[in-house]
Amino acid sequence: MDWRERLHSVVLSTIVRDFPEGFWADIRTGARQAYLDVFHQVDADPNLVSEQRIDTLFQVRHFRMEHLLTKISLEHGIPCSATILAENNRHYVYSTKGDIALTQVYVPAIGAMPKPARFRERLAAINDIMRSPRLDLGDEPREVLLGKRFYGLLAHNPAGKRFVESDQRLGMIQFCLPVKDCSDWAMQLTIEEIAAAYKSEAPSKKPDRRLPWKKRDDEEKGEEK
Repeated sequence: MDWRERLHSVVLSTIVRDFPEGFWADIRTGARQAYLDVFHQVDADPNLVSEQRIDTLFQVRHFRMEHLLTKISLEHGIPCSATILAENNRHYVYSTKGDIALTQVYVPAIGAMPKPARFRERLAAINDIMRSPRLDLGDEPREVLLGKRFYGLLAHNPAGKRFVESDQRLGMIQFCLPVKDCSDWAMQLTIEEIAAAYKSEAPSKKPDRRLPWKKRDDEEKGEEK
């Protein structure tokens, strides 16, 4: 087993241990609806120049996905913050539980990397966020102030590039783990793969630890009844 296979196994086990199973299905369902809602919102806005609708859609969709991540996290009891990660006067939603931390990001295509961001590079390097001079801790849940073992991104993209509904529906959303310098993905997990991990790691039926002669006695008692 090479390092990527070991990482894959460890990260999946950690996700199953720390995150509620329903979070992943809800984030995917919510993303599908958010993509459609934002397209129709921008498409119906009479105050936009047609050639600028696609640019507007990217911005509106980003904030809708930030809201979605906050909403779904809180519904599943996952601590999150919209103030702890700040860069260039913009704040990013940070959701975390146990050893897993994540943010959300648009990518032009699944497998592609998002635009560079210093806060992602710091988190990918697994820096101690409590010591970062750029983070405004404020009145935050204790969980978001603790160092984490894995930082991942909910990477999502539309089905196409044109400003039409069929292209601007959700294409894919998945959990991706960046390498240390955030220049490439160390691993990419689909929602289906994560969901399957919960089933494969479900506790098996408790083994029968009775001694052989004890089993026989129990069987004979059952026959007498």
